[in-house]
Amino acid sequence: MRFLPSLQLLLFFFFLLTTTLSLQQPKTPYQCDETFSFFSTDIADAANLSHCRKLPTISAELGWNLHNDTFSKNKMISTVDFLFSAVLAASTGWVAWGVNPGPVPQMVGTRAIVGIREMDGGDGPVVVATYNITGEVRLGCKLVNSTVEFSVRNVRSSYRAATGMVVVAGRLMLPAAEYDVRRLNHVWQMGPAAAGMVLLPHSLRLQNFDGVETLDLVTGRKVGNSNTALRDAHGVLSVIGWGILLPIGVITVRYFKTFPFQKREWFLLHSSCQITAYVLGTTAWAIGLALLGSSKYYYTILSHRIIGILIFCLATLQMMALWLKPKRKDKYRKYWSIYHHFVGYSLIALVIVNIFKGFNILRPPPKWRWGYIGILSSIAGVFLIMEIITWYKFHQQQKRDAITRNKSKRQSTQVDSN
Repeated sequence: MRFLPSLQLLLFFFFLLTTTLSLQQPKTPYQCDETFSFFSTDIADAANLSHCRKLPTISAELGWNLHNDTFSKNKMISTVDFLFSAVLAASTGWVAWGVNPGPVPQMVGTRAIVGIREMDGGDGPVVVATYNITGEVRLGCKLVNSTVEFSVRNVRSSYRAATGMVVVAGRLMLPAAEYDVRRLNHVWQMGPAAAGMVLLPHSLRLQNFDGVETLDLVTGRKVGNSNTALRDAHGVLSVIGWGILLPIGVITVRYFKTFPFQKREWFLLHSSCQITAYVLGTTAWAIGLALLGSSKYYYTILSHRIIGILIFCLATLQMMALWLKPKRKDKYRKYWSIYHHFVGYSLIALVIVNIFKGFNILRPPPKWRWGYIGILSSIAGVFLIMEIITWYKFHQQQKRDAITRNKSKRQSTQVDSN
């Protein structure tokens, strides 16, 4: 049996499958078509929208039409017709979309148009108001409606009870000196409820902090980079390194070193899997630290971070075992083996827990989770089959040894009797 090429093919399959899952992201359409749910409402008109975009979080959608700049009161004005929609998590709540004249897209400094659904009921309009979001809101101050420095005209709204979708539309008159339509910072959000015109805080999930980006209204494309690519890299490398290669390395040393199968290549494959897993996992861990540094003022994922640090420390300890390993005849060898096995199995358990924590945080498409569940189930199946084979061969060996001992005893008895 050509053991090493077969395992290499298996590793390549795992890598190809996981990478394919990571690359199959839905393309973002810029042209308006029937796939945008807000066209099911009576206030949306595809003829008045030049671009449409499915926003990456909270199932929000945005459509707009940019008009030629005009002069008003000695100021250049950019006129934008917009239509924004999002689906409420309950029968009441609020949705918001706004623009930020600052250098980066963020909540603080945003001038928002908010649609508020205050009570249960049927279809119909919602209350619409403008809000100027200042730094005091982050400190816990109430967010109340206020005027903004640009004009919002022709405001319309709609709510569909069957779907929970709120749609807000209108026309923005943006001062061109403060708002660059080729690099417009926009922000969107959704909250659970409002007390009158006071908005109650939104959820602290990661997706609620991702509702920001810079948009080119002329082309409809996003400008600049976001943390999404880094998060995807962090997740994919963690799954491949910690979540796949690490358990495969354990399989090779447990079942192919001496018993039940003895293969000369076991150490090469075991060390290759573990070193590659460590390199990929450490890279993912470093990316996670970078992501944490860029977002620590907005959210903190404490348990995922603590387990990640513990995984890195234990994995580093396992790598050091290559140099700390006592010689075979050393009296401390058995204690080293106990520690090495205990840390290894504990590491795998922590890895699996943290990977599923990562799925719950990032909320990727379901195929990511199910793809890893399939891979994990395959590895567990291999473990189970190899364990059954091990115990079967062990008992067979015990029987053979017992027969051999009995024969030796009978022969010794015969010799003594003679």
